[in-house]
Amino acid sequence: IVAAAVCAAACLLPGSAGAQDTLQRPGALARTPSYASLIASLAATPAATEKVSNRTVTATDIRVVDVTTIMGSESDEPIKAALDQHKDAIAALRAAIGKNMAYTVALAGHKDKPEAKDVVAVDILDNGDVLVYFKK
Repeated sequence: IVAAAVCAAACLLPGSAGAQDTLQRPGALARTPSYASLIASLAATPAATEKVSNRTVTATDIRVVDVTTIMGSESDEPIKAALDQHKDAIAALRAAIGKNMAYTVALAGHKDKPEAKDVVAVDILDNGDVLVYFKK
């Protein structure tokens, strides 16, 4: 609920709607970016890496999410622990993203211009929507 309120508030503030590029594509997301989906995505990094390497997507299928926009009052410690626990899998994910032009284009289209090295997790949904979480 807190994450949803933060996201809703960010959408209403002038100039901050671009902070999370999930709103640039029309249509509803099958899953809204959230702290919980980020934590789940971190744990599923090996599967995401395989999908990034093998599934064809376009840059318009990809929503780029700044981790700071979904944190709300949540602790950063679980994310730090997951990044450390899954560091090898995340390195492989970043390498796969760096080789995939659709992801490179989507990242470059975000206002903060994250790169593959900034990606911490990817959530690839069966309907084609892709959430790419980054932290600079």
